[in-house]
Amino acid sequence: MTRIRRWAVRLVLAAGALVLLVGGLVALNGLVLADRQAPRMRHYADVAVTPSASAPGELTVVAYNVAKGFAHRGGLRFDSRTAVEARVSKMAAVVRAEKPDLLFLSEALTELAPCPVDQVERFARECGLPHVATGENYNLGVPGLRVVGGNAILSRLPLTPVANIDLAGRQPFWVTKNNRRALFASAEIGGKPVLLGALHNDSFDMRNNAAQARQLLEFIGDRSCVLAGDFNNRPGEESIRLVRDSGRFSGAFDGPPTYFEGKRAERLDYVFAPAAWELLESRVVPDDTSDHRPLVCRFRVR
Repeated sequence: MTRIRRWAVRLVLAAGALVLLVGGLVALNGLVLADRQAPRMRHYADVAVTPSASAPGELTVVAYNVAKGFAHRGGLRFDSRTAVEARVSKMAAVVRAEKPDLLFLSEALTELAPCPVDQVERFARECGLPHVATGENYNLGVPGLRVVGGNAILSRLPLTPVANIDLAGRQPFWVTKNNRRALFASAEIGGKPVLLGALHNDSFDMRNNAAQARQLLEFIGDRSCVLAGDFNNRPGEESIRLVRDSGRFSGAFDGPPTYFEGKRAERLDYVFAPAAWELLESRVVPDDTSDHRPLVCRFRVR
């Protein structure tokens, strides 16, 4: 074997070993190190709780799809850390002005190696909501160099973890597009335990979207629940009808649009509360920092 051929063999073997190493690290991260179905709980004890907009016996809730802070620019292109921090801070300022008791985030990143901004922590600190639960929809990469994102619940009240359930249509961990889970935690509200569910449902297959809605209703059962986020379903479509017709929820099942893209203007985001609660206010904040607008709902707790 000539010297050139020996070097070629060595290079091929080295490249193969590198591929196996990277593949092994990706599998280790996705199968062992990722949180997967376990909510991650955080309490920022140094964060001062902001005053609430709610009167006694009321609860103010905001649902907001933050579109990953537009950190990803397509392909392998990412925005700068400075730009993403400024954008997330602008979103947080909009939420902070509403003084909510609970904030439900969809499409929020907790890790992004090329642009290291924990978007959920930034919301918690800037909105004065120190109790946090996050649930992964995806966790892809290698330890120390990965992208992690999904749903989050931020609260002025202490939270207890419940589950981060795989939704219908769930694919292997290395698939990041349209791969969904729903995050559940609980809090004591009005002296009673209330389930809190944050979601971002299927945006491509409406039959699977409806299957996810049925699954959520089955998981919730007869428990009191605040269910909020990006349902990716318009008023009157099957998933929203399923929630409405279950008789278990109050809230605005119709209303002004929350999602804007070009000429599209659709209501895709909702906040639903236990059926016994009274909806006092529901409005969309006219801020275009994200392609979704924050939805603010205020309830009388019963």
